[in-house]
Amino acid sequence: MKLKKSFFNCSADKVAKELLGKILCRKMDNKILKAKIIETEAYFDESDPASWARFGKRKDNFLMWDEPGKILIKNVHKYLMLNFVAEKKGKAGAVLIRALSPLNFCGNCSGPGLITECLKIDKSFNGKNIFNNKEIWLEDNNKKPKIFRDYRVGVKNDLKNKFRFFIKGNR
Repeated sequence: MKLKKSFFNCSADKVAKELLGKILCRKMDNKILKAKIIETEAYFDESDPASWARFGKRKDNFLMWDEPGKILIKNVHKYLMLNFVAEKKGKAGAVLIRALSPLNFCGNCSGPGLITECLKIDKSFNGKNIFNNKEIWLEDNNKKPKIFRDYRVGVKNDLKNKFRFFIKGNR
């Protein structure tokens, strides 16, 4: 069953945790590639020193305040990163997809830049919603994995709480 908009209408950390174990589906060349989400990070509003929202609304981050469930593709260095907007409309929040475990294909999805490269996710997805999308969508697999948490990767001045979530035991 595909995830609905209400799934994303929560705090970014709740969405980041709940996305673990869900299935990311990508239609490419008449095939549907499926991968389990195994690592995420939550990002918040202007008070989050690692968030793209920390400097306020700009043309490259305004989607963080948009409708929950929108796809947000951000450039970090030379890589594209797949994010989903979380929180209520008008409050900034997003979840970065850090790692996937391919289920029916071979590919390296062990980092956010590798995910977009492997699944050919580019800037054309930016701003589209994940709900009625025919090229990329999320499915529930009705399994609750054991979730671990840590500090976000590469963040020097992180928040006090740990906002990186992952399923242990994946490569």
